[in-house]
Amino acid sequence: SPVTFKQELQSQEAEEGGSFTLRCELSKPGAPVEWRKGGMVLRSGEKYQMKQKASTAELLIRNVQPQDSGDYSCVCGVHKTKAHIRVNAQPVTFRTKLKNQEAAEGGSVTLHCELSDPGAAVQWLKGAEVLKPGEKLHMRKNGNIAELCIKNLQPQDAGQYSCVTGEQKTTAEVNVKASPVTFKQELQSQEAEEGGSVTLRCELSKPGAPVEWRKGGMVLKSGEKYQMKQKASTAELLIRNVQPQDSGDYSCVCGVHKTKAHIRVNAQPVTFRTKLKNQEAAEGGSVTLHCELSDPGAAVQWLKGAEVLKPGEKLHMRKNGNIAELCIKNLQPQDAGQYSCVTGEQKTTAEVNVK
Repeated sequence: SPVTFKQELQSQEAEEGGSFTLRCELSKPGAPVEWRKGGMVLRSGEKYQMKQKASTAELLIRNVQPQDSGDYSCVCGVHKTKAHIRVNAQPVTFRTKLKNQEAAEGGSVTLHCELSDPGAAVQWLKGAEVLKPGEKLHMRKNGNIAELCIKNLQPQDAGQYSCVTGEQKTTAEVNVKASPVTFKQELQSQEAEEGGSVTLRCELSKPGAPVEWRKGGMVLKSGEKYQMKQKASTAELLIRNVQPQDSGDYSCVCGVHKTKAHIRVNAQPVTFRTKLKNQEAAEGGSVTLHCELSDPGAAVQWLKGAEVLKPGEKLHMRKNGNIAELCIKNLQPQDAGQYSCVTGEQKTTAEVNVK
């Protein structure tokens, strides 16, 4: 008599990654059977294991994947029994999560995580912003591993990065260690002419880095005397109306780095803006000789002929700003002669006549 199925296969649900067994019972023990998925005959191996014990036939399917869903049948001669298997896919999870990373400015970091499913699609975010691949950002998937490489790191690249698949998300922090600003071009020592202006200039390794200008230990402020400018990575200090007291060491400071230069001011020789004029007065009267100097700080000496004069009751010497004066009182005939005012190499002379 033909072999029939006393107990048919039962349709089932299975969980992804698990295993399940299809089972049927024949009317005769030991009758040969064939297992099929759709129209494909199945063979024993890692995936499928077939067993027959007395009149029971079993098919074990291991490591069930979504593609294992479908119709399975057990065939014995002209008879067959059929069942449907539905595989419930596991939600994709992160087997290993992103780790926090730190790198120096200009360097690069690679964030990576491992997914439970090599076929899962991922999306990378910085904060809430979806990232697109480009020169700076390289995205790669290699089997279960998803990678994001960030190149040429800048301070603004620091922040939270996430990898998202389905409802799952893993997040890590990227820190960028800013490289210290250095001076690519140092200040150069210079000579300047009194009354002129002079510009000190240096170049930084980064544009826009804040700097401070100093003379000796004194911080300089912008104003009539000093003008500070920064354009891209160049910093400049302009010193106007340079005076001898502006000589000294100047420095530009950025963080812990500084560059220093010496300014030497070449003082203009003092000159007489207005010279002494010849004077005449009556015996017993007085005269005042005066001249104007280019520098109010210049020292002067008065002479009669070659003789250096000393102040006293008769001779009054006065300096008022740029004006130097010699007053001769109670004039006597012997006071007549040539008087001179001398400063440095310069000299002005006038005649005094006594009537």
